[in-house]
Amino acid sequence: MSAGSHRLGVIGDPVEHSLSPRMHAAGFAALGIEAEYVTMRVPAAEGASVEAAMRDLAATGGGNVTLPHKGRAALALDEMTDAVRQIGACNCFWETDAGALAGDNTDVTGIAGVLEDLLDGREPGEVLVLGAGGAAAAAAVAAGRLGALTVRIANRTPVRAARLAARLRKQGLDARPEPWPAAGTCDVVVNATSLGLAENDPPPASFDRVKARLALDLVYTPASDERPPDHDAGGTRWTRAANARGIRATDGLEVLVLQGAACYPRWFGVEAPVEALRRAVVSGKT
Repeated sequence: MSAGSHRLGVIGDPVEHSLSPRMHAAGFAALGIEAEYVTMRVPAAEGASVEAAMRDLAATGGGNVTLPHKGRAALALDEMTDAVRQIGACNCFWETDAGALAGDNTDVTGIAGVLEDLLDGREPGEVLVLGAGGAAAAAAVAAGRLGALTVRIANRTPVRAARLAARLRKQGLDARPEPWPAAGTCDVVVNATSLGLAENDPPPASFDRVKARLALDLVYTPASDERPPDHDAGGTRWTRAANARGIRATDGLEVLVLQGAACYPRWFGVEAPVEALRRAVVSGKT
């Protein structure tokens, strides 16, 4: 593949809000890689088209998959990492030298890194995960790797929460389904739903009902000039509500950076310029 023929992208619905094109443009420039990174909307109702979109992008460089297609992406793979097998979801893909469609789940790396920072040396204890899709599974596995005692799963469709909890228990994690809307006391609450992407979305959980020490919202805001000056104060309505209650919270920008950085060895065989990626999404400059 010639230097100028790299074309990568992110597949999802919605996907227009994604900061990945801006972030990876900065990364490619820092490494001197001639490539473009695009958004590719595959409507949620057209999940069968995900494999074709993945193979098209894999042939020209690779890419990412976001909500709601991560589970479908895992099913499309010819080769997968242990993380994909464990979680049942793929967010990073590429083409092997033999032409196979290969995939990984780098969400675990990103979420674990941010949770570790939030915990600041403390144990995660009891973790409440909102959602039951690929991001929720990655959040649960990340919490387990950091030593969570229990992971509770709450989802708007209860059967999906029960299914994910059962899958996690088979992997040795103490996982339990919870009623929706979520309630109770926990050490950490993670929003792994799509709630918050649209302006009129209700909050994923009420802090009147959920009593937590820490909160992580995997949703992030679209630009730094729309965020409060203090990043730890959070860039989403939900994290700002958490901070108003004295709950330390952060949004998904650093998760975006860390999971994106973990893709570079897969795509290009090199380490990512993490600071360049971070500057692009925090400052809005490439």
